Amino acid sequence: MSSFRSLALLALLVPGVAWAKKPVIYGSVVNRNGDAVARVNVKLSPGNVEIITDESGKFSIDYLRDEEGNRVKLSKRTDYEIELFKVGYHASSMKFYFKRGELFLEPATLKEDTISVKGGQDNIDPGQYPDRAQSSGGSYEGE
Repeated sequence: MSSFRSLALLALLVPGVAWAKKPVIYGSVVNRNGDAVARVNVKLSPGNVEIITDESGKFSIDYLRDEEGNRVKLSKRTDYEIELFKVGYHASSMKFYFKRGELFLEPATLKEDTISVKGGQDNIDPGQYPDRAQSSGGSYEGE
């Protein structure tokens, strides 16, 4: 009878081990309109990990790198920071606490860079400069 109980207990425990969640951080990057932003550089600190988002703006991190560059497990109960960068967008970062198992971060929003053009004080009207004498310097024709 005791061996039967041991087998029954083992049968209950084994599926629990199979269902254990692998430590992983999931995230995604979108623009101000909520559209996915692909090919964003994602840097995790501490951990020496840099990855790129896929075509749907998603990423997952399931390892860290030690000082020699070898893969190691994610540290449990740790504060992390993710830095996001892509040319044409403002850099962004987010801090979070990783306890254990799977962590699904809120989508990070990157804002597009904007270019502002302001009028200067200089008057560049060609009519203001009627005498267009050739500037000093060498001539490239015939010399």
